[in-house]
Amino acid sequence: MTSFATPLPHIWVDQDDQLAALCRQWQQLDELAMDTEFIRTDTFFPRPALLQVGDGAACYLLDVLALQDLEPLKKLLAEGPLKVFHSCSEDLEMLAHWLDVLPQPLVDTQLAAAFALQDAGMGYQRLVEDLLGLKLEKGETRSDWLQRPLTASQQKYAAQDVEYLLPVWHQLKDKLQQLGWLDAVLEESRWLVTEAEAQSSDQAWLRLKQAWQLNAQQLAVLQALSLWREETARVKDRPRSRVAADALLQALAARQPEEVADIARLEEATPGWVKRYAQEVLEVIAQASQLSEEQWPQERVSPISKEYKTTRKQLRQALAEEAKELELPQELLARRKQQDAWLQDLLTGQVPEVSEQCPAWRRERLLSVLNRLQVDTP
Repeated sequence: MTSFATPLPHIWVDQDDQLAALCRQWQQLDELAMDTEFIRTDTFFPRPALLQVGDGAACYLLDVLALQDLEPLKKLLAEGPLKVFHSCSEDLEMLAHWLDVLPQPLVDTQLAAAFALQDAGMGYQRLVEDLLGLKLEKGETRSDWLQRPLTASQQKYAAQDVEYLLPVWHQLKDKLQQLGWLDAVLEESRWLVTEAEAQSSDQAWLRLKQAWQLNAQQLAVLQALSLWREETARVKDRPRSRVAADALLQALAARQPEEVADIARLEEATPGWVKRYAQEVLEVIAQASQLSEEQWPQERVSPISKEYKTTRKQLRQALAEEAKELELPQELLARRKQQDAWLQDLLTGQVPEVSEQCPAWRRERLLSVLNRLQVDTP
């Protein structure tokens, strides 16, 4: 058994020539452990602070605030060794915005653990403890990663995020090979990258949980307002909620004010917000109000209605049966957001879709489930 009594060296990287030499060295390897640290408290995009790399011999802490020539790193991310991450969705978003590149090939150990251990959503610390018998500290989880210099405690915490990732992956990989799920995990990991590439602002309105209260015409306005918020948040690099709260967008779509004074009377609109955004929003509402009925979104079915609850129960039961047969967690078959979209389709007489790019093993199962439910749904 591998001994972890002696921690791997932690090497700080803040020189371009140092990074270039390391990237040439890493390109020759089969796999690398990777993680990121960033801050996202008052911005739309994550602010990169640190990139950690583990090659099995040492843990490297890349100071992204100091490094200037990032081309060797971009090349490493886009090709070469397998990049091993844990719960990588936010890492992918950070790397896509910072470097305009997504890591390939890639595998996610949280995803691998769901297949190998039948435990979805497993955290890194618990995975390390369960597989390697090591208890890691969690004290720096909400640390200020943009400060320099980082404390010794911060550097230790950051390094540990990649120090044990390769040994964890090796154990999971052996288990996946025994179970016959290794190819599926690699395919699902590729799908994570595909989804990250396909992020779109057009469906931002579906984030609003109370949209079902609006009619089709009001939804058209809500859709336009949500797109405006998304684009404004991106341009200003501000959180969506700082641009406009969900409740405010809902009220604007429902009432569709025509004057600044009308907006000012809304309980959800503060005087500062009215001064900053009211005129822009009036133009968005006016344009959306001119859309023809054919351009309106499909009305949403109330989630508190009897038919919604019945169909949701049928869908979850069907997915649970498929998962039980596969001996996998139900969460691997379909996320809640996807299930919600299928429910709306089933209840409004539309054909639920499963992307053709969805991993084949899962797509076949999902199509079978949805076809059965289409027959049963009135």
